[in-house]
Amino acid sequence: MSYLIGLLISHTFDENEIADEQLYKEILLGKLSVNEGMFYENAISQILVANGHKLYFYTKYDPVTHRNEIEIDFILSNNSKLKYKIFPIEVKSTERYATRSLEKFNEKFHARIGNNYVIHPKNLKKEGNTLFIPAYMAICL
Repeated sequence: MSYLIGLLISHTFDENEIADEQLYKEILLGKLSVNEGMFYENAISQILVANGHKLYFYTKYDPVTHRNEIEIDFILSNNSKLKYKIFPIEVKSTERYATRSLEKFNEKFHARIGNNYVIHPKNLKKEGNTLFIPAYMAICL
């Protein structure tokens, strides 16, 4: 799994024509700016796929503001024919974050949602129908 994240890092900085060993040294020494959220989401996606999940995402573009109003990183389903439910997942790589997209998504699709998940670097907690889980627990989904 980690080789794919390494591949993603290499391709992200490929246009800078930095040798791989130099690239990783510069990242580790803090000399290159890295969008850690992208790598965090990639690692979580690999965990979910390894558990046999098909991954879906959701985005709603607002033509008035010219930006995405709602973005959900991953959506899992229970694959039930009778009581179909979806499970939106937001991935947050920092300790400070907002969940506005998840809240808007819930307002729009509340009848179809089982539980919400936020995968983050903090401890396990539950608020309403949202379970906040540390990244190492993503394998439990």
